[in-house]
Amino acid sequence: MDLNSNAESYDVAVIGGGPAGASAAAFIVRAGLRVCVLEQKCFPRQKVCGEFVAPAGWSVFADLDIAARLHRVAGPELQYVDVYPEWGPELRGTLPADAAGCCARAVSRDVLDFILLQRAAELGAAIFQPAHVSQVRGGARTGFEVFIAGWPLPLRARAVVLAHGSPRLGAMNSPSPGHYRTAGRPAAPPSGIRDCLGFKIHLENVHLPDNTTAIGGVEGLYAGLLRTGNSALAPNAVHATYRPRACYNLAFVVERKLLRRYGSAAELYAHLRRRNGGFGRCLSDARLTGDFLSCGPMEPGVREVYADGRFFVGNAAGEVHALIGEGMTLALCAGQLLGRVISDHRAALAGGEDLAVVGEAYRDRWLDRFGSRLHAGNAFSQVLMRPLLSAVAATYLHAFPDVLNQCIRWSGK
Repeated sequence: MDLNSNAESYDVAVIGGGPAGASAAAFIVRAGLRVCVLEQKCFPRQKVCGEFVAPAGWSVFADLDIAARLHRVAGPELQYVDVYPEWGPELRGTLPADAAGCCARAVSRDVLDFILLQRAAELGAAIFQPAHVSQVRGGARTGFEVFIAGWPLPLRARAVVLAHGSPRLGAMNSPSPGHYRTAGRPAAPPSGIRDCLGFKIHLENVHLPDNTTAIGGVEGLYAGLLRTGNSALAPNAVHATYRPRACYNLAFVVERKLLRRYGSAAELYAHLRRRNGGFGRCLSDARLTGDFLSCGPMEPGVREVYADGRFFVGNAAGEVHALIGEGMTLALCAGQLLGRVISDHRAALAGGEDLAVVGEAYRDRWLDRFGSRLHAGNAFSQVLMRPLLSAVAATYLHAFPDVLNQCIRWSGK
């Protein structure tokens, strides 16, 4: 698009084109507003992610009319979760389907992000990619100027949606310095794992049933394993005859002190295989199909949901611990929720009315729907990353298996 077009005005500018930003843009433009998406990376691209999508996430895909496209590139239906503590008995829980019988499935991030952003464009959102946002100025009363590196003029918007995933972008996020405070509400309690990093690798020849995801860990490390789609976006990825090959995703979160001890993701991977019997069996013949990806630090908890014309979705609003495996689902559902709230208050954006009413409605509904998942993740992570605690918990849950299934539901699945 011609650079002069960046002087145009939009009702909403969405910063970040991942699952949260793309879904928010799609639902907001469907409400009849002018929307643009600013994404700094070119797609397709991989990111550190467990790639698990719960039934609630698949209902978002259905709402956007892309479920059939994604079914062709997704992994198989996931019905069970195997828990592999370092010590104590191994456990099996059931992953519930939704009322329509839809089960959880995994989708590789390169495929998912590409199709979601494509759908937002099909619905009418203007996509600027790559576009690196350097600064956001303004507020609910005045509107916003969004400055993009290399563009001669700022883009203007009535409101902005922050879907960039990071709590560390200063004035882009909020006019206030506090990023772990949700205006008018207490933040989630500290998780105790803020000094952690995340890693991801794709594998082949893994010994894990297609309908099962495995979670577990060792001292200072939590890991999740499941079968996903293809590891790179194939040219015919959305073709009716395409079927994903047997590719698996291993994502793990590690305390920084453990990384310093072992020195690399590859050594941590070997450490997990040696110390955890369940993962040792699953990965005994595994072949790596690429390089380890990394991200961090991981910072679970509620951040900001709304502040002075800025709406936050995905990890920019709150990060759920990787143990829960709900990051993508939460991002998709938050985008859908924001779209519905804005649709209900369309006049506030189109006609210049008070955005605080919209922000308050979105914040209340976001906290009511997602708050418990962040609390659950913080609690469960402390168990699986501590062998003694996990052994005690595994022994109890082995004796009372229904409790494990209840914990799965409590986490939002």
